Amino acid sequence: AGLLVAKDDGGAYDRFRNRVIVPITNTMGRVVGFGGRVIADEEPKYLNSPESPVYQKGQILFGLKEAREALNETDEAIVVEGYMDHLRVFSAGFRNVVAVAGTAFTPQQAALVKRFVRRAVFVFDGDSAGEKASWRALTPALAAGLDVRLALMPRGHDPDSLIRSDL
Repeated sequence: AGLLVAKDDGGAYDRFRNRVIVPITNTMGRVVGFGGRVIADEEPKYLNSPESPVYQKGQILFGLKEAREALNETDEAIVVEGYMDHLRVFSAGFRNVVAVAGTAFTPQQAALVKRFVRRAVFVFDGDSAGEKASWRALTPALAAGLDVRLALMPRGHDPDSLIRSDL
């Protein structure tokens, strides 16, 4: 799971030290990796388990198991960039939300979304990387046959900060 990283001197250290850790599960709800967000002002801000035979971030959608019922009811998936955005959007009452691990939305993830819904709404960060990722997500989403919408965030906001703001 990549929780420990080997040191050159033979010891090991905690990969996710000083981070809030969330389990990353597959469609069956089995833990396949972990994600961590820093508590203090450190880099990188987000860190995931390394890829392994059971965890390939381009094939996983965070929160899919929890969203399945709402996806069936709404026939629409809200797709956000990461697990912290997912947790905020989900806790705000939007149960049909899933997240990619970072900004890349892959053909495998598009096919996974298409198994459950006809429409995907991409709500990525309101910075240049998030905007570019939103436009790039169109290619695999449209190729999978999804009806696609882009919800562009105000500059400097992500779904988490927008929900917490007074906007």
